[in-house]
Amino acid sequence: MAERISLQESLNKIITQRIKETPEYRKRIAKKSLEKLTRRDLEDFQLFQLRNTLHYAYDKSLFYRELFSKKGIEPSEVQSLADLAKLPLTDPKELAENPLRFVCVPLGDVTRVITFTSSGTTGPQKRIFFSEKDIEVMTDFMGAGMSVVATSDDVVQIMLPKGMVLGQSDLLAQGVKKMGATPVVTGIEPTPEEQIQAIKRHGSTVLFCETLRLNRITVEARKNHDLTKLGVKVLFLTSNYLSDSMRANLQSAWNCEVFTHYGLTEMGLGVAVECSAHNGYHFNEADLLAEIIDPETGEVLPEGEEGELVFTTLTREAMPLIRYRTHDISRLSSKPCTCGITALKRLDKVTRRLESVVRIGDGDEIYPAMFDEALYTIPDIVGYEVSVSKDGGKDKLTFQVEIARTGAAVEELVREVILKVPPVQKNVKTGKMTIPEIQLVTPGSLQKSTRAKKLIKDMRQEA
Repeated sequence: MAERISLQESLNKIITQRIKETPEYRKRIAKKSLEKLTRRDLEDFQLFQLRNTLHYAYDKSLFYRELFSKKGIEPSEVQSLADLAKLPLTDPKELAENPLRFVCVPLGDVTRVITFTSSGTTGPQKRIFFSEKDIEVMTDFMGAGMSVVATSDDVVQIMLPKGMVLGQSDLLAQGVKKMGATPVVTGIEPTPEEQIQAIKRHGSTVLFCETLRLNRITVEARKNHDLTKLGVKVLFLTSNYLSDSMRANLQSAWNCEVFTHYGLTEMGLGVAVECSAHNGYHFNEADLLAEIIDPETGEVLPEGEEGELVFTTLTREAMPLIRYRTHDISRLSSKPCTCGITALKRLDKVTRRLESVVRIGDGDEIYPAMFDEALYTIPDIVGYEVSVSKDGGKDKLTFQVEIARTGAAVEELVREVILKVPPVQKNVKTGKMTIPEIQLVTPGSLQKSTRAKKLIKDMRQEA
């Protein structure tokens, strides 16, 4: 029986192959064994790739040539990974305003352009350009990431938007094929019942799906099916934060292991995969450098401190991005992971984006992940939306909740768990907030919101 492979093993193979294909670097390390790369080996190759990327972007990208020139910086000044902090940050707004200034290849060499508005944001659309080589690199990592949760014996059912050549489903299917498993793309159009029938028909053993969509499928399908008898071994979730409470619900409903994935379109869709320890992610260090910065000052924070996640691409051909701000809050650790990985850093799960944080009452922060943890302790909840407004001079939270059962008792249960969220409990008690309003909505009415990461709608700004 085939076995899963750790991300460290997969990336070791990818990096080793790249070193073999890079004579200039291969000469530098002479006869050093490439069988098992250490953290030091990895960082040495990352520095080599970084310096090449900086020179390449300076020569080919109008944006980075102008940015570096304005700051009086030469790519040659970066002599270590720590020197990366000398370079200016790239903000998503700059990318959205004029993406063509970032492009480093003739447009005829662009294989795929992804146009999107960031999940969890309300800003202008971005356009990200990929060459044929970039696509190959992306699917290499998708295959590596899939190897963490699946084997060549598995059938992977992909429940993401389909129909576009080199779209997310198509690329993921290519990655699944690269690691030897069988992909089945069902898309998002089928009903929960139709997805269940597809699982039975194809013998799907791994489900790849957006978190909220799979929760909706689970709540609706378990009314008529014993999901534990379908043979599904792994749920692999993406796009939305997975609360511990929802994870427990899904594990119980399907009787299988749940993994999550962190992705970012700007970084090539696939970025990081949760390991068997389920204590954060290991990310694609073959193609990316990560930093954690203070979101207010831009200063790099010491390892282990929470801050904004920043990425630099190391292998991108069409549109390299240097010190790109994600607006996602996390932390990094290079300590050995309990899953057995020693050479890769660990990325904490991302609980919030800068745009998702709202202050209430005495200035206390709230964000959707807080309410996810509370609300999904109620297994019948399919989804919810939340807004904050003013009522008689006080802050007021209004929750629209889609749940598989209704009634006054359900409404009171929802209100009860929300009132246990510390910032809400505190500000209601001190009189800075009203009691939250709960609105139970009709089934399916929140379905359109399952793809976007949640934001708390602040209606106080509209008053």
